[in-house]
Amino acid sequence: MTGTKGKIAFCFPGQLQEKPRLKDSPLREDAFFREYAERAFDQSKFDLLRCSFEEGEERGRSFEYLELQMATYLLSMIHYYRLEAEGWVPAVAAEHSMGIYAALAACGAITFEEGLFITEFIGRLLQREGASSPGALAGIIGLPLEQVQEICSRLNGYQLVIANYNGSMHHVLSGEPDGVEEAIAFALRKGAISAARLPFDTALHCPSLLSLKEKISSGLEEIEFQSPRTPVLNHWTIRPLRKEEIKEFLSEEIGRPVYWVRCVEELIRKGVTEFIEVGHEAGLTKLIRWINRNVEARTAEDRLGQRS
Repeated sequence: MTGTKGKIAFCFPGQLQEKPRLKDSPLREDAFFREYAERAFDQSKFDLLRCSFEEGEERGRSFEYLELQMATYLLSMIHYYRLEAEGWVPAVAAEHSMGIYAALAACGAITFEEGLFITEFIGRLLQREGASSPGALAGIIGLPLEQVQEICSRLNGYQLVIANYNGSMHHVLSGEPDGVEEAIAFALRKGAISAARLPFDTALHCPSLLSLKEKISSGLEEIEFQSPRTPVLNHWTIRPLRKEEIKEFLSEEIGRPVYWVRCVEELIRKGVTEFIEVGHEAGLTKLIRWINRNVEARTAEDRLGQRS
């Protein structure tokens, strides 16, 4: 489905910022929710409902990376199948960070079960890495790229890098916890609108994680990747992933930055006028609206039941 104004892009978010609220959600009654939550439990024993945020539970704490990533993948796939059932067909898919797993499954390069396996396998590696070599992430909003680069340069002893280029004034830093804390203080002194830790204990998209490349590659050995039936935009080369590139991409992407702003700008240049976030939150939707206010950006929930 491309609509009357231009092309549609499905956007797959990388990870939830907190556990989802599902206790009283009408989503629980959805047939796709029941089917795929059950299939996920049968394969991995991951219980999406038990992972969900309950009333009275402490908010804002760090959660295990694995449970957040499994929930992110599963909810993205459930929303994708719901959109597909209503006839929404994207011209292209964009992925942010570990949103690549759901993007590849939705576009037919891997099966739902293979995507779940990859999510759990890499998630466990990252969880162990965070336990043995703790890291941290911080969102910095309101400073231009040059000032964020200066912060990293001043604190280079902490392996501090820009992990996500989310917009001209929105970046995520990754590195050692002490360095991230110093970067937050530095950014606030420089006039950042916001500078705060994100709820993760692993230095995602930091070059140090490239040490996991061989383990990931070995773990993916038995998966036979297919050519995506819908183009999936690579978030660091900003061009569609080819079948023969997928395994290496999955082996390296956790240690490379995410150039989200470039992805959005390239898609707009190629004629995309509507972006639909295929996930449970609205993080990418907000980023896209900041990048360009002349395009439509909606969540899957916004678009369900509104097929034109």
